[in-house]
Amino acid sequence: MAQKQALSEWNGQRIEQIPLDSLILWTENPRDPMPGTSSNDEIIRHALAKENEQHWQLKKLAKEMGESFDQSELPTVTPCGQGRYIVYDGNRRVILALLRRAGFPPDGDQFELPLFPQDTIACNVCSKKIALKNVLRKHGDSGSWDTYERDLFMYRYMGAEESVLVRLEKLTGMITRFPELNQRYVKEDILNRKHLEEMGLKPDEEDYGVDGQILAELLEGIREKINTKELATRGRRNDPISVLPQDLLRRVKENTATHVPSKTDPKPERPHPFHAESASPGDVADETDAGYQDTLPLPGTEETDEPETSPAARRTRQTAPAEMPLFGNAAGLHLVPGDVNNLYRTLESLWKVYKANPKKYSMFPMIFRMGLRLLAESAAQDLNMEKLESYVKKYAGDAKKRLRQRSNATDITTFLSNNSVSPDKLTTLLQQGAHAYTSTNDVQQAKAISIMLGEMLTISHGKKPNA
Repeated sequence: MAQKQALSEWNGQRIEQIPLDSLILWTENPRDPMPGTSSNDEIIRHALAKENEQHWQLKKLAKEMGESFDQSELPTVTPCGQGRYIVYDGNRRVILALLRRAGFPPDGDQFELPLFPQDTIACNVCSKKIALKNVLRKHGDSGSWDTYERDLFMYRYMGAEESVLVRLEKLTGMITRFPELNQRYVKEDILNRKHLEEMGLKPDEEDYGVDGQILAELLEGIREKINTKELATRGRRNDPISVLPQDLLRRVKENTATHVPSKTDPKPERPHPFHAESASPGDVADETDAGYQDTLPLPGTEETDEPETSPAARRTRQTAPAEMPLFGNAAGLHLVPGDVNNLYRTLESLWKVYKANPKKYSMFPMIFRMGLRLLAESAAQDLNMEKLESYVKKYAGDAKKRLRQRSNATDITTFLSNNSVSPDKLTTLLQQGAHAYTSTNDVQQAKAISIMLGEMLTISHGKKPNA
């Protein structure tokens, strides 16, 4: 008996057969973190969604397993009370087992699953501290996480200092939005202390000594240079100052000279689902942590780490971000009377009909894109311009500059970037609206185009003050 126990339990770990119904998928999984209130079903539907396939790759894992479920690697779980266990590692394998038993949701991707006829699954049961160390060893140290995800894990769970990427994500939300910035060489070579100071930033200040809007513009400038290969692993990554726009660097330095950091009213942090409200740096690394046990409870008993008893209770529900207004102005555009204004008002009215019942008018975004092209062409013709391209070339650049001067400039510019709307791409995007391409039915991109076009129309056809 003693020999059997030695084989199945070591170092505060043991192997157990756990009922599938007793397993809770980890919402803070760095692979693709979700709000702490998410249920297993919500996480599974999220993992099966087409847009999340690159993070989860469930279909690929099922194909690699073949006909039978591969149990050579065990999920790592931790008791959280009431006979339930949090899955810290092996969430994808647990999802495949759950799908095999319960079937696919009707609205998700479906594929052939490996055979798994059991209602229980063998798991490595251990304390939270050991589980997180296993997660770090398997994923963080192997390179399967992006740089930001590893940095955040180290900060939240291993007592490390906030890295530059974690700080910039907190301030701007741009690191997770743009994969180009979420790279090790960007962190170590471009955004190191020396270069940040050369750009005009103050690394010792919490907000880097600049307004959030300017910081976002600087990151966008770095991103653009990465995309053009001017700041690349073989480019001038060790001399970013030489390739960044001098006008931008001048404005950064001017802003640091006048910037007054607010201690009582800091810039609101964009909520990130991986931030556990009850966690604090070092809560896992500290050996005196009351929630940590080197020795697991005997079989048949449970850990009583109260904060883990109800994972959902310790998290703050995420709030939906404010919706971007159509044409960039919730109050509507004020244009001079004429055909351009009439067409704009018609599109605005049709959008309201669509928003009242989007399922009924599911193809409307495509039609709206056609209307945006017609609106831009009408504006060009009204100014005696022969080509749509001429109108875009004359007004799009100034429109972007004006959008950057708004109080919500960071949100607007990020929204435009997320939807690939920029002055140099706008002509092509508008021209695509003349054809019924599937891609033109993207409602968010249509709205982003309307924001840029709305500012252009305000410049070219806006009512003058007191007019």
